[in-house]
Amino acid sequence: MTRIDKAIDLSGGRPSSSSFWTAFGLLIAGFFIGQFVSAMFVYGFMFANGATMEDIADPSAMFDYVSLSQLLLSQAFYTLVFTFLTPWFYLKYIAKKGVKDLYQQYKTPLLPAILTVLATVAFMFVNVYLVEWNAGIDLPESMDAFERLVKSIEESLAETTEKFTTFNSFGSFLMGFIVIAVLPGIGEEIMFRGVLQNTLHKYSGNKHIAIWVTGFIFAAIHLQFYGVVPRMMLGVLFGYLYVWSGNLWLPIISHITNNGLAVILTYASQLEATDLDIDDTESMPDWVSAIGLVICLGLLFLLRNYYLRSKSKNEV
Repeated sequence: MTRIDKAIDLSGGRPSSSSFWTAFGLLIAGFFIGQFVSAMFVYGFMFANGATMEDIADPSAMFDYVSLSQLLLSQAFYTLVFTFLTPWFYLKYIAKKGVKDLYQQYKTPLLPAILTVLATVAFMFVNVYLVEWNAGIDLPESMDAFERLVKSIEESLAETTEKFTTFNSFGSFLMGFIVIAVLPGIGEEIMFRGVLQNTLHKYSGNKHIAIWVTGFIFAAIHLQFYGVVPRMMLGVLFGYLYVWSGNLWLPIISHITNNGLAVILTYASQLEATDLDIDDTESMPDWVSAIGLVICLGLLFLLRNYYLRSKSKNEV
């Protein structure tokens, strides 16, 4: 059997409700601790590069005193604390299990891996439409204060993202690919799909609730209101890949494909090797997204049936 229809038990003998809320609490704690560790590295780099206390107090001054490689290294420590150390702590001390226990099937056959990559690429065209739609949401006047707050956060995150992805060499591109695509692709899937989704699946008794709620939490933790829908749908895609296959490598492959392709296209655009601007969502016609949706659903149908047939053979 490969599918995860009843969730992997990560309770460690505790009630399923306690397991989920413990995992969720650790996720929140890991997020803030990771942010703190990352900030300490940034401040350390700033001091080492000649910044004063006045510079430290000015968030915009960070980019004047911290190099791209130092920014990426700080981000790497955030990811390691939040999405590697946090789930490791839960698995070892709460669930009394290891990472391999998150798999019903550890080996990944070639065909599902290829279908996963192709479906993810097709879904990226769908997400272009979702990004544009989400960014165009108009909030009522009664929420003006909230709208100003989230737009301020969005602008700050956009500036930081631009700094993270302005590569000045092939070496910085490789480092960026590892920090932006590989590490989050592995760590976030262990944390969100492996730990959080499994504990919520066991708690709720419903895999669809677990997938969609975990997808929302996955999107919300990135603190981008005007990007919450496309990121949530990505999380939902990762969640179904995991449940259908019982193999955490498939959502990891999908996650790395999505993030990695974005990094590659950004670098290619900087080298003027392509005219494609991944930030220009308005330039892509809706019919392209519609075709992407049809192709993505077709590939996911094939992938799901592959594992349904695999389950039937194992039960014979």
